[in-house]
Amino acid sequence: MKNLINFFLIIFMTGLISCRSSKDLIYLNDAANYETIKDLSKAYILKTGDILYVSIKSISPEVNTLFNPESGMEAASSSGMGYQKYTTPSGAYLYGFELDTNGNITLPMLGKINVVGVTVNQAESIVQKKADEYLKEAIVKVKLLNFKVTVAGEVRNPGVYYNYNNSINVLEVLALANGNTDFATIKKVMIVRSVPEGKKTFMLDLSSKKAYLSEGFYLQPDDYVMVQPDKHKNLQLNSQAYSLVLSSLSVLLAVLGFALK
Repeated sequence: MKNLINFFLIIFMTGLISCRSSKDLIYLNDAANYETIKDLSKAYILKTGDILYVSIKSISPEVNTLFNPESGMEAASSSGMGYQKYTTPSGAYLYGFELDTNGNITLPMLGKINVVGVTVNQAESIVQKKADEYLKEAIVKVKLLNFKVTVAGEVRNPGVYYNYNNSINVLEVLALANGNTDFATIKKVMIVRSVPEGKKTFMLDLSSKKAYLSEGFYLQPDDYVMVQPDKHKNLQLNSQAYSLVLSSLSVLLAVLGFALK
């Protein structure tokens, strides 16, 4: 009887102290050295409700003051303010140019310009062409301001992250969130994306290079990235309680062993 109890105790303890392999937390672990991995990267297409930063500069100081949203901020830049007004949600909303329900942005003197259904670079070319009709040697810059992604689940710093490049992928966003926790399973990273029909989900296995072939690998504005927990998380979280139970069982076995002598 005593040997049977000890056998089950050993099995129980072995299950508790078993740990995960480091391979479970390695990204793209099937990728070979110097391998070229194809992906499905596509430029983001502007839609109604997007907010753009638009800057138009020319050789005329008066025109620069009229067109540029950062005009008059040069003095503030020395105190650290500069373009900070664009790096907050409220700043983007107040000072950016929003695509209205018809896909137009309205610029001083240039009027309404339709940029829906094109990329940011194409929108820049459209605005440039319009500016050239009124200004000499104009320089146009267009950037997307509302590219935010929400990261939740088993990451070290969950939250909302803003992207000021034309594209960003899942690995880059996880790096912004300071990486995944030890409880994460990188084989189950879900992307939730808004589409005209509702919500569309993508389940990515980031341990495999095949993740690059998913439509969800390159993120879009307002995507949700959710890193799911490993199946052993509850066991790890309750390890202290299990240790207490084991200690109690050890004491009980010691007492029973002493009593049986």
